[in-house]
Amino acid sequence: MRCLVVAGMVLLTIGFTNGFSIRPAVAQENQTKETTGPSTAPEDLLIPPRSVDLTVQPQVEPPPPKPTAIDPASVAAPEPKAEAAESSEPPGEEEISPYIDYERESSSVLPVDHEADSEFQLETDRLLAEEDCAPSNRGTRQNHRSGITGEFLYLQARTVDVPYATPVEGAAGNAVPRGPTLFADPDYQPGFRVGFTSNLTKESSISANYWFYQSQTNGSGSLPGGTGYFSPTTMHPNTTSVATEYLSAESSLDIDFDVIDAHYRSTVYDGDLYYLDLTVGARYTRIDQDFHAGYSVLNSADVNTEVGFDGVGPRLGLELERPFDGRFHLFVRGAASLLLGHVTGEYTQTRPGSLDATASLDDSRFVPVTELEIGLGWDSPNGNWRFSGGYYVGTYHNTLSTARFIQGVQADNLYKINDSLTFEGLMARIEIHW
Repeated sequence: MRCLVVAGMVLLTIGFTNGFSIRPAVAQENQTKETTGPSTAPEDLLIPPRSVDLTVQPQVEPPPPKPTAIDPASVAAPEPKAEAAESSEPPGEEEISPYIDYERESSSVLPVDHEADSEFQLETDRLLAEEDCAPSNRGTRQNHRSGITGEFLYLQARTVDVPYATPVEGAAGNAVPRGPTLFADPDYQPGFRVGFTSNLTKESSISANYWFYQSQTNGSGSLPGGTGYFSPTTMHPNTTSVATEYLSAESSLDIDFDVIDAHYRSTVYDGDLYYLDLTVGARYTRIDQDFHAGYSVLNSADVNTEVGFDGVGPRLGLELERPFDGRFHLFVRGAASLLLGHVTGEYTQTRPGSLDATASLDDSRFVPVTELEIGLGWDSPNGNWRFSGGYYVGTYHNTLSTARFIQGVQADNLYKINDSLTFEGLMARIEIHW
């Protein structure tokens, strides 16, 4: 009995021992199979890109390389992506890019909003200066800035020559010319123009100018005597005779004018190539012509005339300005005025102690005025100074000159006599703006 109990305990001990050794081996084998087998955990699967059909079995791909710094100048524009294949996912579900972390990390390589002095600089920043990239803003142009103007005029009065003596030979009434006729011919004389401008807006201003010009011309001639003498061409023909033979003649002609302009200026076109301004205003003009002729030697006589015009009226003009490189500009200014006023004239011929002839004229009329200025100008770097120079011509139509008035007196016809006065020459201007 005791032997059976011992044998049973031996067998039981052997059975327990075999059971413990088998279980660890099975667990180790199962653990090995789980390690070497393919993983089916969701977090271990690699999500395919958008362009891959999700119905196909996903393949294992290596992780994308870490992004490196890229020169923005060498990056070409990306090609347009092909449309993604149809996905089997239900509509409305947002697709998630498997490279979303990569895209976020590399988005700083090509910054959208950057500064020129930042670490990344686009090619356009290196080619264009900073001030050239700014929007265009010319500001108030010189013509509309407040300031004062001083101008030097060097003009000559045209079509106002007065013939006052002609060398002749023979008896009065049958005399023939024997030499050039003497003329009172005005030459170039200085004048000036001053004015001021007051700015209203960026594209408008008001201005006022005052002109002053005075011309003085003197002439004389003499003959040795004998058969030749001077024919006094300014005297009334009914007062000459055989006894009126003059061997000496002299003359003087003074022409001056005063002009006041006031106008409003507005820009009607402001382009890249030129500017165009319109001026609307008024003008007042006073023109005086004083003439004297004296004849002497055998006899003596004097002729004096005074011709004037005084008028006021509207003025309309256009001013074109073409800027060039280097702060230079070309300007062309044209204007037209219509003045309503009076033309007056007075003629007297005297001898020592007597009055030979006298005549006068007072006529109301419209006088159109046309003007043109053309030249070049230069602006200082700060824009406060402007220098310009050019050519000026202005004509007063339907007025009266001294020579035409004398002809009317000699013909005893002062009805509707008229003539034109033209002033032309050079001008130089200095403008100070603030």
